[in-house]
Amino acid sequence: MAKDNRNKTAKKKGKGGRILTITVLVFFVLVIIFGVVLAQMLKSTSQKKDTSTSDVNVYDTTPTALQNKVAYYVVGLLGENEETGVTERLTIVCHDKKKNTLNILEVPQDTYLGDSEQWAVKKAGEVWGNPAPLDWCEFEGKRIFKAEIEEHQTAGHTVTQKKGSQWYNVVSIFNEQYSLPVDGYFFLSQASFVKLVDLLGGIDVDLEAAMELGGIKYGKGVKTLDGAGALAYALQRDKGVEGDIARIVRQRKVFLALFQRLCAQSKDQLNNDTLAPLMKGSTPIRTNLSTADTVKLVLDMAKITPDKMTAQVIPGEAASSNANSYYSVHRAELAAVLNADFHPYDNAVTEGDLQVTELASGKEANPHRQVLSDIAVDQTGMAQPSTDTTTTQTQKTE
Repeated sequence: MAKDNRNKTAKKKGKGGRILTITVLVFFVLVIIFGVVLAQMLKSTSQKKDTSTSDVNVYDTTPTALQNKVAYYVVGLLGENEETGVTERLTIVCHDKKKNTLNILEVPQDTYLGDSEQWAVKKAGEVWGNPAPLDWCEFEGKRIFKAEIEEHQTAGHTVTQKKGSQWYNVVSIFNEQYSLPVDGYFFLSQASFVKLVDLLGGIDVDLEAAMELGGIKYGKGVKTLDGAGALAYALQRDKGVEGDIARIVRQRKVFLALFQRLCAQSKDQLNNDTLAPLMKGSTPIRTNLSTADTVKLVLDMAKITPDKMTAQVIPGEAASSNANSYYSVHRAELAAVLNADFHPYDNAVTEGDLQVTELASGKEANPHRQVLSDIAVDQTGMAQPSTDTTTTQTQKTE
């Protein structure tokens, strides 16, 4: 009698079918995993390429944990040619929100920056008009430095150059040289400065002598200057580093008066009469803050009185290198100033944190430190009249 092999054949076919099914499933799982990995790689590559400009203007800001305590703002007055000229005033303001104080650090035009590739020039005042181009890795979507170019090119990455940013190059002076964060910046062209002063009804400044400013003759003493007169007064200077520092000290009168006038305005006035009209015009202030945020900042600072404001020139001395004149910052003295007045809530700065190249350091610096109540004058038109008195009269020129 022949053996019945049908059951064995059926078992073999069933086992073979299961193996085939498992093999197919494993294959599809591998295909899916490969597809997911490939998609992630492609997505990562495309993201790097899509964000090729994301880090061009990245700079250091106040750490999140300290933002309710302190903030830092760069304030500058641009040259007559606002694209290629030197900055006529360059400062950083530390706003201590807990103590309600302002500390102002002023940087002379000829301040020496050293040989860093961060900047295309060696003087702080020339940085705005000469922004350094950025070497850029297109694959990684970030700025690289000259020493890294060959490495990136060897890896097959495309390296290009991007146009440098004016405000970023200036802000990086404070980040890189002085180890200070920057939360906002305000760069006034000369046209925007003149317009703002005029929108505020002028500013009152104590003139140290009779002089002609903006085509108008003024006598000695407290006078109300229009925009053109205020600009002319702010720009007066003698030659050399000492002439620049004397001008910086004199400019304090102008910018304090401008601050007082702004802070005397109501929210409606700022929005309807001064800041908003200026920002919507043809010569707005160059800033990273919106008009609404700028108005809020002015209102937040409105209660800070001049006796709570201190200004000082960054410590240093006149020096020369390769037949060029510079202002050489004193690293040790700067560290002391920063720790005393500009780092109230975080770790102390050391000399090693400051990327400053000293050309000279033997002479004790005179920072011309000044509490601004020493030069403050009452701004006409600011006093609130009572119900039965007349308003304050604007002072006339002599």
